[in-house]
Amino acid sequence: MTFSVASLGTGSRGNAFLVEAGNARVLVDAGFSGVQLARRLETLDVEPEAIDMVVLTHEHRDHSAGIGIGARRWGWRLAMNARTRTACGPLLRGREACEELPPLGLDVGDLTIETAPTHHDAAAPVAITVLHRPTGLRAGIATDLGRPTTPVRAALRDCAFLILEANHDERRLRAASYPWRVKQRIGGSRGHLSNRHAADFARELAHPGLGGILLAHLSQECNDPDLALDRVADGLARSKFRGLLEAAGQDAPSPRYNVVELVRDRADGAQLSLFTGPGPKAST
Repeated sequence: MTFSVASLGTGSRGNAFLVEAGNARVLVDAGFSGVQLARRLETLDVEPEAIDMVVLTHEHRDHSAGIGIGARRWGWRLAMNARTRTACGPLLRGREACEELPPLGLDVGDLTIETAPTHHDAAAPVAITVLHRPTGLRAGIATDLGRPTTPVRAALRDCAFLILEANHDERRLRAASYPWRVKQRIGGSRGHLSNRHAADFARELAHPGLGGILLAHLSQECNDPDLALDRVADGLARSKFRGLLEAAGQDAPSPRYNVVELVRDRADGAQLSLFTGPGPKAST
């Protein structure tokens, strides 16, 4: 049984994540041009017309740029909350199939999409969890967090797979060429999670059924994958997490991560550790 997650690309120049189960294909955000979205989906052997739903976390263009063209060209259904839809007005022409995310979740095939409000500087930003009903496994997608809110903590705490923001290294942000007000926005409580805060949050969310963590929304100027992975791995070393830990890039899609297999491998490793001692450090 397949329940998989992949990044089409993530960072300040665009974000989109693909969740698949059975015949259901959902994009969480579509922050690239139509041409780029089609190319990135093709890399994963997915036709744009095969996307059943695009769920939007917030209106910033690095998350929303392709929603209008995708809806008009390929018939994508769009789902977002009312305030985000209003904020996305310039991208929409009124003939797109656009629906509001219901409070109790939205079903797409075997998937149920749920939201939790985040503390980002947008109209009504949300993190997303996707429940695979046949297995009961959840994947969480949480970028542009500002700081972890109580609803986000509750939504992500039992996820089997996490896509988690690790935007910047604090020292690199202070030394960056950005204006001071931009640095304040990025590092503030309505901006983005630093590597340090991502490590703390990952450790808080670690539990025996967590099969993997994919770090996302890394700043190209103020971070790099090795730096983020080392910091988060150090934080997780003080937990019982022994699953997959990787970082997604901006310019190309990630592999597909089969959540069912990752959880099964994690469970097998936990059983093995009863006989062989502590498992290895989280993979970097």
